[in-house]
Amino acid sequence: YWLALVRFRQFGPIRMQKLARRFPTMQQVFEASLSSLIEAGIEPQIVHRFLQERMHLDPTSELKQLQQTDARAITILDAEYPAQLKTVYDPPALLFVRGTLPDPTRKHIAVVGSRKPTTYGKDVTHLLIEPLARSGVVIVSGLAYGIDATAHQVCLDAQGTTIAVLGSGIDTQSIYPSGNRTLASQILAHDGVLMSEFPLGTSPLKHHFPIRNRIIAGLCQGTIVIEASSKSGSLITARAALESGRDV
Repeated sequence: YWLALVRFRQFGPIRMQKLARRFPTMQQVFEASLSSLIEAGIEPQIVHRFLQERMHLDPTSELKQLQQTDARAITILDAEYPAQLKTVYDPPALLFVRGTLPDPTRKHIAVVGSRKPTTYGKDVTHLLIEPLARSGVVIVSGLAYGIDATAHQVCLDAQGTTIAVLGSGIDTQSIYPSGNRTLASQILAHDGVLMSEFPLGTSPLKHHFPIRNRIIAGLCQGTIVIEASSKSGSLITARAALESGRDV
């Protein structure tokens, strides 16, 4: 039922938290009446839209699709949900995960930067990330071209653990950019993790990436920015980190 409810896009993190507080189970949310959903704090126009779309949502089918993808879902109520991430303003209600989450007591560092880095930027990424990865720090990035991909690859080469947070579904066909699907496979093969708050099959829409950046920052004690333009996703991640009291 969690899987089906997050398919309804208007049930974002804040509204899902309201529903989780009001109803004992998500099955009860899924089957709730108009009045009880409004009493839970959901706006009437959104409730009406949900009741219209509910007949097209199939919890059983969602679960089957998840199992076929060799993925799983972690709800914000589960013990496995990353404690660091819970401290951001609007933590995802549900995380889609492929791979095994690393020990939460290990330090996590986010690494973000330009999609078109200079040679210097790439060199600095190697210089900073290799010793961190070798010392057991988990490297978190977004699988984008440029600094993200370099950070993941340097971590893998150093026999480290890395988490890629996507702005799309974590099923292979949805992984973006498609040119980094081999890198995604390598991450999974080396005990790393692919993670997203977006349901399976979700396309990499432009507005998804600023949204996912709060997850990259929120999983980590600190964020390293390596080369970024004045208007970039990297600086959005840096701001998200600062707003959550993390080091940048």
